[in-house]
Formats: sequence, structure tokens, C-alpha cells
Amino acid sequence: MDTKSGKPLLAALCSLLVAVSLPAHETGFPEQTLKRVFPDATGFTLRKKNLTPEQIAKIEQASQSKVQRNDNPLSYYVALGKPADGSGVLGTVVMVDTRGPKGLLDLAVGIRRDGTVAKVVVVENKDEPGLSAEAFLNQLKGKNAQTAITVGKDVQYSGDAKAAQALVNAVRRGLHLLAAATGP
Repeated sequence: MDTKSGKPLLAALCSLLVAVSLPAHETGFPEQTLKRVFPDATGFTLRKKNLTPEQIAKIEQASQSKVQRNDNPLSYYVALGKPADGSGVLGTVVMVDTRGPKGLLDLAVGIRRDGTVAKVVVVENKDEPGLSAEAFLNQLKGKNAQTAITVGKDVQYSGDAKAAQALVNAVRRGLHLLAAATGP
């Protein structure tokens, strides 16, 4: 192969590898994922917020989870629809990721207007398959940033407790990130 014809192929291969290795919430507008979280939404509006170092320190302490480089600026999606209160807003979706003992977990956390978890969707799971199970994820519904969520005590999981706690801490981080971004 001559070097001229190899360069475009090499560039395309490198681009593909970079695109595949990025977390799902960095690859564009994730409408299908957002609809899995809020299926009744008629649309989604992207919002961004830069967090201060003080906010980040508080989030990390409260969530027991390190703020990732792709968490700041925070991108979150407002789910628009027809809720009973007539506000036009169903809730918000925050995309977070974490690393469990066996691999990456990429999550979409749906948060109601009252700050409670509406639904958690596992977008990508390179850790234990059981972490994607509805029976486990449904235990997180109704939890808020102030709720203690400890695996084995507040939520049950039959697999690796460290993997489950990594997911739970990422959900808590999502709750705290949104509270910091939208709060006073």
C-alpha cells in the first residue's frame, strides 16, 4: 500500500475508534434515549450550565461520586409535554456515567419537577448485566438528592454490591448536578 492511499483509511479508522469510545451522552442529541426516560414528552430542550469549583466540591461530597470531565459544563434536557399542572414541563434528563468494577456505565436519569427520580435508563453497560434490570432500577424511583441510597440497605441487588453502589452514586451525582445547575 502506498502512503497516499493509506492516509484516508487511517484517518477514517481513527475517527471511528474515537466515536466508538466516547460515552453515549457526548455523541449528539440523544432523542431516542430521552424518549425512553419520558415517553410522553412532545419534545426536549437542551440546556447547559457551567458549574463553579465550589459547586463541584459540594456535589462530589454529597453524592460520594467524582464529577466527570464531561459533567461540566452540564448538559441537561428539559422534557416538554402536557403534565396535569399545565406547566408544559414533565421533568429533566441528566446524562451521567461512571465506572463500575468491571466497566463503564452510561445512564440517563429522569428527574421530575419536584427533584425525585422518575426513571433511570442504562444506556450502556459494560459491567454486570443485572444493573440494567428494571427490578433494580425501579427501586431508585422517587428518590431525591437528600435520600440515603445504600445498596443492601435502601436498595437491594443480588450481584456485586460495589457495581450497584457505583450506579447509585452516579444517579445521586445526577440529582446533585441538576440541583446545582437549576438552583439559586
